[in-house]
Amino acid sequence: MFRSRKPALDFAMRFFSSKYDISAQRDIGIIAHIDAGKTTTTERMLYVSGKTKRIGNVDEGDTITDFLPQERSRGITIQSAAISFNWQSKYKLNLIDTPGHADFTFEVIRALKVLDGCVTILDAVAGVEAQTEKVWKQAKGIPKICFINKMDRSGAGFSRTAKELMVKLKTRVLLVNAPVFDGVEASGEPMFKGVLDVVNQKILRWDTSDPENVSVSEIIEGSPYWGELVKLRESLVETLSEFDEHLVEYFLDTAEGDYMKIPSDLMNVSIRKCLLAGYATPVLCGASFRNIGVQPLLDAVVNYLPSPLEARWPEFNYEVPVAIDRKNGAIINKNKNLCVAQAFKVITDPIRGIMIYVRVYAGSLNSGFSAYNSTTGAKFKMGKLVVMHANLAEEIKQLRCGEIGVLTGSTVSENVRTGDTIIAHNVKKDGLRSLDKVKELGLRINPIDTPPPVFSAAIEPRTLGNKKLMEESIAALIREDPSLHISADEETGQTLLSGMGQLHLEIAKDRLLNELNADVEVGKVMVSFKETLNSCTALKQIETETGYRLSIVVEPLEDAEATKNASEDWHSLSTDNNFLIVEKSATYSASNWPLQISYEQFVNALASSSIVALQKNGRIANFPLHSCAVRVKRDWEVPTDTASVAQVLTLSRSLIFEAFKELSDSSFDILEPIMNVSVAVKQEDMGSVLQDLTGARKANILSIDDEHTLDSSQDADITFQKLADEQYLPADNTLNRANISTGATVNKVIRGMVPLKEMVSYMNKLRSLTQGRGTYHMFYHGMEKVSNDRLASILEEY
Repeated sequence: MFRSRKPALDFAMRFFSSKYDISAQRDIGIIAHIDAGKTTTTERMLYVSGKTKRIGNVDEGDTITDFLPQERSRGITIQSAAISFNWQSKYKLNLIDTPGHADFTFEVIRALKVLDGCVTILDAVAGVEAQTEKVWKQAKGIPKICFINKMDRSGAGFSRTAKELMVKLKTRVLLVNAPVFDGVEASGEPMFKGVLDVVNQKILRWDTSDPENVSVSEIIEGSPYWGELVKLRESLVETLSEFDEHLVEYFLDTAEGDYMKIPSDLMNVSIRKCLLAGYATPVLCGASFRNIGVQPLLDAVVNYLPSPLEARWPEFNYEVPVAIDRKNGAIINKNKNLCVAQAFKVITDPIRGIMIYVRVYAGSLNSGFSAYNSTTGAKFKMGKLVVMHANLAEEIKQLRCGEIGVLTGSTVSENVRTGDTIIAHNVKKDGLRSLDKVKELGLRINPIDTPPPVFSAAIEPRTLGNKKLMEESIAALIREDPSLHISADEETGQTLLSGMGQLHLEIAKDRLLNELNADVEVGKVMVSFKETLNSCTALKQIETETGYRLSIVVEPLEDAEATKNASEDWHSLSTDNNFLIVEKSATYSASNWPLQISYEQFVNALASSSIVALQKNGRIANFPLHSCAVRVKRDWEVPTDTASVAQVLTLSRSLIFEAFKELSDSSFDILEPIMNVSVAVKQEDMGSVLQDLTGARKANILSIDDEHTLDSSQDADITFQKLADEQYLPADNTLNRANISTGATVNKVIRGMVPLKEMVSYMNKLRSLTQGRGTYHMFYHGMEKVSNDRLASILEEY
């Protein structure tokens, strides 16, 4: 059961000075579709835990985690925010609140890389929405609990949402609690007052004006909720028993077949075991805005989600032994003094300057110690360490295994970027020399993939004197948000800023003008087209008198994963599915590297040349290249004593440009971004909307479903549909909403794939066609070749 708010307040003052207990830590994130209630739930968590003394409100623009001016004015989360707080006088929670808008999906991607567990918020009225499905897939492999929010709203359906969860997200459910309704709202809807705690066999009712005022009552046999509790407990035990043999033994032997005699502690252990094994998902409900159900949710976080000791380990660039020590966390390569951390986010603070968010996976980071960036090969000194409470910083001396904190200092900001792996020594200030050069200093973890930009806008300074400030401001933006990209045309002098969507670029423009004070003009937002090679390749070679030999091929890349092999080193060139492929030399290797420059510097020089060349050499319309590879053949040689990064840059860049010149115009195709689109409309509006999509929008329609139909998808998993039909669920008058036969009252969902260019400003058209009743959601699917009938008009416009 949850505790009151006061012990958390008392404990907050002594947590950091107490003995560190890694098993009592949880690194969690809040993920969901936009407007499901992520930030509202976070605010209630902070209040009931004692972290804050007042409850922030999204509508009033005074929330803790949404602290950017753009977030407070728009009422949406734009960037992920980290905050730490305590619960139950024992546990420390490091929480990251993530955005729900598709334009800021990169914020979700990089947060998920460092999280051990997630809370997925579902809107009880809307059910499992498109962006929920997307973030669920992005969080694949991460244990998740679900919180069905907004149970106080008209049309809320706990059981319908739980059923959608099973079918759409392909998971069994463990109903840890269920809604309790007392009385009737003025609208005639039942009044949501609390939850039925299935595990502890109690009813919790909240005074909505005071979130700390919770009445807890036992459910005894014969009381109004006894029958419902018995059915829910029986269903929960039956699901757990399919996985947990120990629970079956206890049920048959000790509990004598009585579902009500199984103690709550044993059930919590079983639920945790099922969740960590990926077998089932615990489900809770509440109404965060009315302060209902947040304390049981926090209890579920600490009871069911993993500690850093139990969580999945990151991806390593090569196999390395990892042992778990309950006191110190992970021990990598049998070296207790090795610290490994990952930088996953960069922000610019007006006072502290550039701040690098990191997650420590092994050992500890110490203020003032030397560290090594194994991604770039740079050595630097650690500045001050801080932990963040949204936008407030608290200085600390050490970041330990499993903790999330921030690095500061000029040497850090110059040498660390998003996704970099940081290696350090636990004990010695300059202990890097004692670490193995290949096995430990060469270790890299958790690559963070940046999604490709789909919209671009021309940007230029108002005067020539403002050009330097513009470049510095753009560099600051991209350092913080690598999903923004900049490209410059040397011939025309035009600079393009590219991002994930119109809102993404709008926010970037606002920050440039109002936060970074860059005096710039930002042009019309346009779709980002690309070019690619079809089946053609080109090879160029050079051999210099100074000892350099390079043979470079530019080639199309169809399936990177399928074509990789052990004789090659693959290096992603950021976005656009482009790769540098360095065939392993018979003379040199990362472990046998006698050259003056490091292997990382050599590869980074080749990668820099490749990135520049791939931005410039689209032959048809000078668009950047997509799905291409720059291959360095295995006969490459570099002089041992005189090699320099500058020379490698110059030679490789020249070769790549010359290789592209060998190709004819017919070697290139134009690609455009294709979006997955879901349009929800009333049935009477479906004809006109469908005609517009297939005609003006060039859409490929995949399906037309009732909004809440659970089994209409062609690829629906029959197994989970059957499980959903067999699952016991409380009475819910919205369960059959999708099956109402009176046509006009049913919303239809049209799903399809549409060229992004045709969806620009679509909302205005949809409002016109549906009298403002239609809604749509879209997210990036991939790049596809432009059809011949549209090619001429695109080239004319761009």
